[in-house]
Amino acid sequence: MQTRTTTIAWTKRMTTLLVAMLLCGTTLYAQQGGTTPKKDWEKEGEIEDVEIEIINKREITLPKANRNFEKIPPRPAETIKNPITYDFRSFSFQAPPINPPVKPLKLKAENPTGVYGGYVRAGFGNYVSPLLEAYFNSRRDKNKLIGAHLYHNSSDKGPVDGRNSGSGSTGLSVFGKSFSNSIALSGNAGFENRTTHFYGYAPGTEVDAASIKQSYNLFKLGGEVSNAKNSDFAYSLGAVFSHMADKYKARETEVDLNFKSYYKLDEDSRIAIKADYFMISRKDALVEAKPRSLFQVSPSYEFLPIEDLKLSVGFVAAFENDSIDKKSTHIYPDVKATYPLSPSVDAVAYMTGGMEKVSLQSLSNENIWLGPNVPIFHTNKTFDFGAGIRAKVGNKVSAHAGLGFTTLKNWYFFVNTPTDVSKFTPVYDVSATKRTNFYAALSYAQSEKAKFMVRGDFYGYSTGKVTSAWHRPTYKLTANASINVYDKILFNADLIAQGGMKALDPVTDKSVSLKGAFDLNLKTEYLFSQSFSAFVQLNNITSSKYPLYLNYPVRGFQAMAGITWSF
Repeated sequence: MQTRTTTIAWTKRMTTLLVAMLLCGTTLYAQQGGTTPKKDWEKEGEIEDVEIEIINKREITLPKANRNFEKIPPRPAETIKNPITYDFRSFSFQAPPINPPVKPLKLKAENPTGVYGGYVRAGFGNYVSPLLEAYFNSRRDKNKLIGAHLYHNSSDKGPVDGRNSGSGSTGLSVFGKSFSNSIALSGNAGFENRTTHFYGYAPGTEVDAASIKQSYNLFKLGGEVSNAKNSDFAYSLGAVFSHMADKYKARETEVDLNFKSYYKLDEDSRIAIKADYFMISRKDALVEAKPRSLFQVSPSYEFLPIEDLKLSVGFVAAFENDSIDKKSTHIYPDVKATYPLSPSVDAVAYMTGGMEKVSLQSLSNENIWLGPNVPIFHTNKTFDFGAGIRAKVGNKVSAHAGLGFTTLKNWYFFVNTPTDVSKFTPVYDVSATKRTNFYAALSYAQSEKAKFMVRGDFYGYSTGKVTSAWHRPTYKLTANASINVYDKILFNADLIAQGGMKALDPVTDKSVSLKGAFDLNLKTEYLFSQSFSAFVQLNNITSSKYPLYLNYPVRGFQAMAGITWSF
């Protein structure tokens, strides 16, 4: 630090000396270059011209600075005693097979004591109407199922003259099914009695209830064999024997055989076949008809001709010996198609035909007030075409709408007999009846808590030999709704509305328009426990005594209360 201070001081002195010399030089030059002569006193002490040369021979030397840095000493190397060698060898590794124990998720097994095999319902209502129904089924068994069903529902009084219009039904049936690894066998036997009165007589007529009573006794025995597991080839073969007799010497015996099978060719195609045989023998007070037989077979091939289009192509062949039709062999096309317009909307269409079996049993199920010795013939559905839309919104809402055109030969209509207006006989349109049907349906299901369904049908008829489509409605509306409140209270409501029916008055031989039907029913059930409940059922709440057929009004407001028990 001292050396640097000395150098700075010396530099300042040299700078001052140089500045002084320059100032002196300037003054001398100004004096020598003037024209005014110098005086003597001015010459005294004059500085002569002298050249001054300043030579600085001093060399400034600075000592080297000592910079001491601590250096990291190198790590002493370890002496390698043995040289490193590398040995490359092939290595084979074989792990043992792993069989992890995969445990699929299982539902919690139900407590066998919580599975009920029996059910009893009993109630009583106005019109002196007792109700009793019971089911019994064997407990859970993977190899067999056995059960029985008993019911009785009657009303001692009806809408016309008390007991003169009483009705009821009683039935008992047993059934069983057995399973093996390859086949399943089932069988059933049952008896049913249906009772009514011919209360469609003229008002004011004195009639004894016993003299107008009608009853049908039906005995059935059936069985079926089918494959027990789903496979590429499936089949079922069934047979039913039945015998029915009424109070007026009518007897009918029927044997039905049916066979269904299909063979799956691949994921998109299969071959199916369906065959039915019916043999009907009937006797009446004045009629002993020859046995009527009907055999019908319908093979089909189901496939996808183009992407997403499901097509079933086949035919229906029918062979029958009804005397009303000269032809005994009938061939019909059988085509069905389904195409998705969107992921939730499908377009469906069909064109088919076939023979529809008609028997005393089927006619009496539709109209129980048939007279004796009625004519019975099968219906020839010569053409049946329809197209519609099926839509599904999520998992809760579905809708269906469509239009159908059907040509029915030998279709029957009910008219009152001229000799007894309280009885009916079927009349057949031997030409053809063309029927048009437009329908729309909507359903909603919120699990088991709430359900709703409504369907409307509109019909149009064009008859041939028959004047009008007697007792056939032109519109029909059905609706059903059910609600489960806190798994304690169940509500169920039904609505049926239909109208546009016409009847032929046998007295005046003129057409009569029948009053439209409107029937609203409500049922409420309260669950005291899982096995015991009480119910109240109200039928025809509006008490509308609309006619089912000419001269046959229904009962008005009906109320019934009862209990149910599961065991």
